[in-house]
Amino acid sequence: KPYILRLLDRVLDAAATIFQTCAEVLVGIMLLINILNVGSRNLGGPSLLWVWPWTATLMVWAVFLAFYVMYRRNVDISMSFVVERLAPVWQKAATILAHLCGLVVVGLITLEAPQILARQVGVMELVGLQRYALSVPLLVSSALLVLHFLSEIASILMGHASIAPPGDDEALLW
Repeated sequence: KPYILRLLDRVLDAAATIFQTCAEVLVGIMLLINILNVGSRNLGGPSLLWVWPWTATLMVWAVFLAFYVMYRRNVDISMSFVVERLAPVWQKAATILAHLCGLVVVGLITLEAPQILARQVGVMELVGLQRYALSVPLLVSSALLVLHFLSEIASILMGHASIAPPGDDEALLW
């Protein structure tokens, strides 16, 4: 594999590790603040009104961060049952087609980023952040996925990528 693709793979893998860690931390924070809220109410204290909007915000961020990780780690939903039964040349073609479809979707999201951000104005109640803050992880994930899909397509076309579908070991970690 050419040096530039190996370097890009390392950068994209590092980003996936960082994103996964961030998503896990966000889920942990959601758990803690909800336990705090339930505990406060059960002990006769007030309901913490800020917990629900922050839980929703953290959930959106965690999902959008995991969006990149799932595709990078190849634990997305795929038609591997069908693709495995194709001849090798058709497996390559199906894999490239799938990457092209993914590239179109995340490419459009990335291209529309300025409009997406411009439309999301105003402050979220009880959170205090601008509405566009919800979209930032999606846009970053999409931009990284553009690089991921281009790298995967280039690797396949240059004969450096395996087209064998992954096992379920990684999926079990999620």
